[in-house]
Amino acid sequence: MRLLSQVNLNSLKIVESAARHGNFTRAGEEQFITASAVSQRVKSLEDQLRFKIFQRGGNAVSLTPEGETYVSRVREALERIVAASMEATGQSQEHVLKISVLPTFAARWLFPRLPLFQQRYPDIVMRVSTSYATHEFTTSEFDLEIRYGDGHFHGLQSNLLFREDLTPVCSRKLFHEVLADKQLSKVTPDDLRHFTLLHSDTCTQNWQSWLGFAGASFVLSETKSIYFDSCMMSYEAANSGMGFAVANRAYMASDIRAERLVAPFAVHHPNTAGWYFVSPPKSLATRKVLLFKHWVMAEAALTQRQLDSEISSEAAMAV
Repeated sequence: MRLLSQVNLNSLKIVESAARHGNFTRAGEEQFITASAVSQRVKSLEDQLRFKIFQRGGNAVSLTPEGETYVSRVREALERIVAASMEATGQSQEHVLKISVLPTFAARWLFPRLPLFQQRYPDIVMRVSTSYATHEFTTSEFDLEIRYGDGHFHGLQSNLLFREDLTPVCSRKLFHEVLADKQLSKVTPDDLRHFTLLHSDTCTQNWQSWLGFAGASFVLSETKSIYFDSCMMSYEAANSGMGFAVANRAYMASDIRAERLVAPFAVHHPNTAGWYFVSPPKSLATRKVLLFKHWVMAEAALTQRQLDSEISSEAAMAV
């Protein structure tokens, strides 16, 4: 085993990119190398560290618990290197916006919309970190975070983007394979007994919560289950036809509209918790943070209006 002091900085950048994208191919495209080269660099670093950074699963990869902690620290270190270099060369941080976002929120909601912000404000340079960890703003480099919770974050300014609204989803193909031509309006929670339920280690209570709300808790003991280490992986599994995942509607809305997924149940389970724009009060005095806040709040409001309209239409059709 090589000494850890010999860890290559480029390898750390490659690992960070792979963690951010959840995919070796996209990381390779960003770093101008092949997916195979990314895999080799990751394997070499894992051998040096003597623990697995990623869980491999087809084209997608996800961080192990050890990898989550390691990549979070690597990301912060890389950001400090960039900041130090810019400071040394006299470049201002005024237009560099550094945000920390929950991985599933980033991949399923923020990233598809972020090009709109970049087009509107091309002078603002985005530095986006994905992590389940929260950070102390006094010691971290971040200007803001997107956090999940009840909105009470001590000493910080928080604004609700949208609340969690749970609904089961599965691929249209799987639905028709199992239930043939049964009308969506005739499907009940009891029908979930015929499917595999897809669970997430990061959202452990979602199925129990939704089934309890729907009056069908018994389904949990009468059906097969598969467990994943993240919500994002359970959603990808649903898209692949492995079973039903219980998901936040905002994350899956585009797949439902495109008819890749079906959400057959009129029962939707609104949660008291949700996703919040969080920042220290002093950050709101800066132009970059204010512009991002106004933009992301407007996008979230649009999402909520679309979801409310769709839920109302579904309810009307079910009557």
